[in-house]
Amino acid sequence: MATLPPDAKARLKETALRAGAVACGVASAAAFEPLAPAGHRPGDLLPGARSVVVVGGAQPRAGDWIARSPWVLESMSTTERIQSVGRRVAQFIEADFGYYALFVPPGTESGMNPFVSFMLAAELAGLGSRSLAGPILSREHGMLYWSVVVTTAPLEADSPEAEPACPAPPCREMWEREGTTPCLKVCPASAGGCLDGRLENGRAVRTSYDRDRCQTRVHTHWIGGFQKALEQALDEPDRERRKMILYGDFFTRTLWAVTYSSTNIAQCFECMRVCPAAHGLRPLE
Repeated sequence: MATLPPDAKARLKETALRAGAVACGVASAAAFEPLAPAGHRPGDLLPGARSVVVVGGAQPRAGDWIARSPWVLESMSTTERIQSVGRRVAQFIEADFGYYALFVPPGTESGMNPFVSFMLAAELAGLGSRSLAGPILSREHGMLYWSVVVTTAPLEADSPEAEPACPAPPCREMWEREGTTPCLKVCPASAGGCLDGRLENGRAVRTSYDRDRCQTRVHTHWIGGFQKALEQALDEPDRERRKMILYGDFFTRTLWAVTYSSTNIAQCFECMRVCPAAHGLRPLE
């Protein structure tokens, strides 16, 4: 049986950071057992799984968040870039340590259910905490995209963060003044939005995210939109109206999105755009 060198975790993290990640952490595979549903735990994917390596990075640039064009905002996703780092980490573990390593695909197994929750993995690996709006936020880097590798290597696990990045001080101040926060105000469930929550003593004690409502609004130019438009075109008896559907802006943008996976395939970003904790600690002019 392979034996890990004493500096295995340090070498692993150095490899991840040199490959392009800005954060790397390790969680115990056993920590998922009481928290993740059966079929979506590390051991369900890789027999003998002992550790889960999480890398974060590829976050939108500061200029992306303040872009005036909604088309830029909806297509600024850089999430695919961190997946190459995850593959590099898996290759490194097998080549240098001699243990199995499985790169977890970022897609879904069925419906909206991921193979393994990247959010839970990032939390357990000590890389961030959940926000009122849902995404995991790093105290130093803000909103990151994640990649996950499950391995049989017995790596030492990192500890979850003790202090969450959310709510940020400006959000706590806004709650005291107005009873809301930037993310809750921009998309309130009470007014047909997707978010709800409450702060007590400066901490979030209740959060709610309507995933189904958000999905129907955000994924308009994705697979569901393609299926709906195609069905409408096939059912349309009028030739000219059928051409309008197939050659119109909506169907064209949908094909572009499906082909390049870069248009509206996640949240709409409005909650993160106004979130003081989502953009990292470094102020820009």
